[in-house]
Amino acid sequence: MARGYNAMADVIQATADGVNLDTIWDEQQETIQLRNEARSAIASLFAYTTDLSAEYTAQTATGDDFEEASEYGVPTSLRTPSDLVKVGFPFKFWDLAQRYTWRYLAEASAAQIATTHSAALEADNRLVFKLVMRALVNNVSPGANEDGVPIKPLWNGDGDTPPEFSGNTFAPEHSHYMTTGSATLDPSDVEMVAETVEHHGYGLRSNGDRVIVLVNPVEGKVISGFRAGDGGAAYDFIPSDDAPAFITDETIIGDRPPGDFNGLRVIGSYGDSWIVQHDFVPRGYVLSVATGGPNSDRNPIAFREHKRRELKGLKQIPGGGTYPLIDSYMVRGAGCGVAKRGAAAVMQVTASATYTAPTI
Repeated sequence: MARGYNAMADVIQATADGVNLDTIWDEQQETIQLRNEARSAIASLFAYTTDLSAEYTAQTATGDDFEEASEYGVPTSLRTPSDLVKVGFPFKFWDLAQRYTWRYLAEASAAQIATTHSAALEADNRLVFKLVMRALVNNVSPGANEDGVPIKPLWNGDGDTPPEFSGNTFAPEHSHYMTTGSATLDPSDVEMVAETVEHHGYGLRSNGDRVIVLVNPVEGKVISGFRAGDGGAAYDFIPSDDAPAFITDETIIGDRPPGDFNGLRVIGSYGDSWIVQHDFVPRGYVLSVATGGPNSDRNPIAFREHKRRELKGLKQIPGGGTYPLIDSYMVRGAGCGVAKRGAAAVMQVTASATYTAPTI
């Protein structure tokens, strides 16, 4: 005769509204697959994916040129850039758990379980955003990665001399971490942080790049008030094509920027730069970042994943127990490091002359 206890967990195979738990698991795997294909807009546009711990990367956007042909001579061969620098990228595993008691599953609907899963996906989105932002705003090297290769910030005046670009030369003290020198953000500050990137050959429309100025809504409101001739502004702020309706007696010459750029909300343009507003950007900081497009190797940040295919992206791993807790684990293996040291710049809005990185 069979002996033992029959637990309620043995018979719970569906939610309170009749959706099979295996079906919910399959749906969660599909949403994770979609998330891995899309990643976050910030990571996609400002980073490129690699599984290498270090790379030799060119530090300017200089290309090769044709030369005038002679009757008897032969042209110079294409050359490997001489400004290649070996930079390292960090890597860590990050995880969180989803746990349910059998009593919760006995009463929960499929929508309630989906809400918990959505919260986990949002947490992953924040993690990816933070990894990219930390790599951009921290002006001090965190050291070396597990292979002993130094992890570099943007140009920070550490004694490394940036290579020349198009007649622009730089001193070893050249830094892409700046301050406004006043408690207010002026038009010249936004112009400077964008030009700092362009002087290295990044963000130039002739190269197919785009400079994105990334700000908190507080700074976004200030920039939206810039008008040519006021406060030394060289340009007018032009609202994007999905901005709220406004009245003006002036004529806009040229195209208005799109309201959406690969999932990022563009509030308008200032000069050649598109102004992107995001609540997660630290208040009091303005970031100028060049992008060559989603996952372009011209983007400044390397988004490092694991070498093994089955460990790339966001993963959901089944838990070991079924009673009294039914659980699973969300795991992301990733790290971000600067690959192109001149392809971004950060300005802090402060009267101090010393840059202080924000806590993210």
